[in-house]
Amino acid sequence: MRKLGIVFGWLLCATLAAPLPGAAEDGLPVYQLRIKDKALRRFLAHRESIRDRGFLSPDDRLWVPATFEHGGVAYKVKIRLRGDLPVHWRGEKNSYRVKFKGQPFRGQTELNLIVPWDKHYAVEWLQTRVADELGLLYFPGRFVDLVINGEPAGLYYENEHPTRAYLERHRRTPSSIFTFGANWTRYFGMPYHYIAFELPGSTTTPPIESIGQIMQRGTTAKGDEETARKQRAYLEDFYRLLTEGSVADVARLADRYLDLEKFARYVALQNYFGSAHGMALNDNTRLYLDPTSGKFEFIPWDIALWSLAERAEERGVRVADLLTPQDPVFHKIFSAFPEVRVRRDAVLRELLARSEEFAESLDRAHARLEQSHPEDERLRQQRVRHNAVFRENHALLAGLLAPAP
Repeated sequence: MRKLGIVFGWLLCATLAAPLPGAAEDGLPVYQLRIKDKALRRFLAHRESIRDRGFLSPDDRLWVPATFEHGGVAYKVKIRLRGDLPVHWRGEKNSYRVKFKGQPFRGQTELNLIVPWDKHYAVEWLQTRVADELGLLYFPGRFVDLVINGEPAGLYYENEHPTRAYLERHRRTPSSIFTFGANWTRYFGMPYHYIAFELPGSTTTPPIESIGQIMQRGTTAKGDEETARKQRAYLEDFYRLLTEGSVADVARLADRYLDLEKFARYVALQNYFGSAHGMALNDNTRLYLDPTSGKFEFIPWDIALWSLAERAEERGVRVADLLTPQDPVFHKIFSAFPEVRVRRDAVLRELLARSEEFAESLDRAHARLEQSHPEDERLRQQRVRHNAVFRENHALLAGLLAPAP
C-alpha cells in the first residue's frame, strides 16, 4: 500500500479548504444550477407527485433542461432527481443527477450531487482516499456549495457517475461495469430497478435477496455492442458459478473470473469501516470487468460507517463473525480461497497501523465542514458519532487481529 504522508494531507486541503475559481469564502467550490421557469414548474410538480412514494422507479424519472455554472463557465445540462429512496427527494433538500449535453465538466459527462448525510458526510470522502491507496477503482468525490436560481441550497457531496469517460480518466480500458438490483422487486413488488435481463435457464430462485436483475452500464467502447454482449454473457457464467456452484467448483474456477487480491482489499476496506453495504451482490455492488486480465474487480461504493459492536449485539454474534461475509456468495469465496482471508487480515493490519492518521483526517474533514456550514444540525450530530465509532471499530479490530500471546 502506498504511503499517504504529505500526499494525504495535500488531498485534504485541496478538497476541503483551498480556494478555487468560483469558490465561496469558505473555500468549497460553488456550483450554480439555473432552471428556467417552465422547466422549474415541471420539476417541482413532478417532485410533489412522487413525494409520498417509497421508491422512485425508472418510470418515475423526469429530466428537465438547465444550465450548470462554475468558475465563470456555463454548461448546458439536463437534471433529474437522483436516488431510489425518499431520503434523496423528500425533505428540504434533494439529490440530483446532472448530465452534460456537450462540453464535459472537468472531463465528466455525468455527476451526482448528493445530500451529504446519505454519504455520512466525510465518511464516503475518506473511503475513496483509502480505496485509492489500496489500488482499487473508486468514484471521486468532493464537497461543494450548491446554488439554485440564485438561492443557496447548502452543502452537497459531488460524486462522479460511472461512465466511459470515468474509466478513461482513471487509465482503465473502457469495459462493462455491472450492478445488481437486490431489493426492489422483493420490497416493492415491482420488477423495476436495473431491468436489463432475467438470467435465463435458472430453475431455482437466486439465493441472494431475490436477485434477478443486472444492470450493464454503457461504459464499453462506443458502438461496440458485440463486446458488451459477450461481457454480459461472461458475467452470467460467473454469476451461475457463484450462486449455483459448490465450494469445490468455485475453488476450481472462480479465480479465472475474479481478481482475488483486489477482492481481499475490497473486503478489508468494508471491514475497516464496519460496513456491510457492498458485502453481497446487491444494488451497492459495482463490478468492473478488466478486459486486459478477463477478471472482475469490485468498486467500493456507498461504504457506510457502522458500529461493529452494535451490529454484533443486534445479530447476537461475536464481532469476529461480522468480518467473515454472511452473504452466501461472499462466504463461498472465502471458503474456497483461504488465502483471501489471510490477505484481508494483512491489509486490515496495514490500515490499523495508520488508524490515528485516518481518524484525525476524518475529524479534520468534519470540523472543516462544520466551520463552513454551522447551520447543519445533522452534521454536528453525525460528526460526534462518526468520529467516535471510527475509533471504537479500530480498537475492536486491533484486538481481534492481535497476535496470540
